[in-house]
Amino acid sequence: MHRTRTCALLLAALLIAGSTPADTLTVAPAAPGSLAFARYIATVHRRDPFRESGPINVMIEASLPGLHKQGRLLAIRETNDSERSEYKVLESQGDPQVTEEVIAPYLAEEKELEDLPLSSVIVTPANYRFRFMGQVGTEASSIAIFRIVPKKRREGLIRGEIWIDSTTGIAVVQAGCLVKTSSRIRRMEIVRDTKVDGGSPGSRITRVAVETRRAGRGYLTITEFAPGVVRPATSTGE
Repeated sequence: MHRTRTCALLLAALLIAGSTPADTLTVAPAAPGSLAFARYIATVHRRDPFRESGPINVMIEASLPGLHKQGRLLAIRETNDSERSEYKVLESQGDPQVTEEVIAPYLAEEKELEDLPLSSVIVTPANYRFRFMGQVGTEASSIAIFRIVPKKRREGLIRGEIWIDSTTGIAVVQAGCLVKTSSRIRRMEIVRDTKVDGGSPGSRITRVAVETRRAGRGYLTITEFAPGVVRPATSTGE
């Protein structure tokens, strides 16, 4: 008898739910940042326009504030058949020690990262834990901010933040500290800003602070822009 009454109650509940008008039903809102994150994951495997779209003009400005020394390097970067970067130096100015202690170690670190499998360093849930931190901007154009923490301590991974354009899914800011560095650098902090132009990545500026083992703290500003684009005004270091 008790079982029969229970079944009847369940059936009544189902009938009431089924007769509820569709316009009175509500859908749970998406979790904050979920749309931006989904768009980011959908685009993260696209070809890097700063690496795979032909020759790119690169300007590297560097300094060693403790030694009051500065340097600058202008080059064209191309991707060879093995998908590694090759630099053709067009102009080099400043103190040679800056090139030796700051610019050269940075380029060496970049080369080591290129030698790693992309799948092991790409900023995705396979390698990182993501935590939504907040959102800035308007409803029509907003940026979702996520904290990223590597799941493993290995080369090429950073601990920091990623800012995602909610409309395009492009990571407009990546900032943090490499969890592992080469023997020539104690610590490397990176802030990379990507300007979105017409729904696609435009110019990109990477600011780097390094703790060298012999010359102290050094700074770099790496500006990437396509051939024919007017170079921005130079400003060396911090």
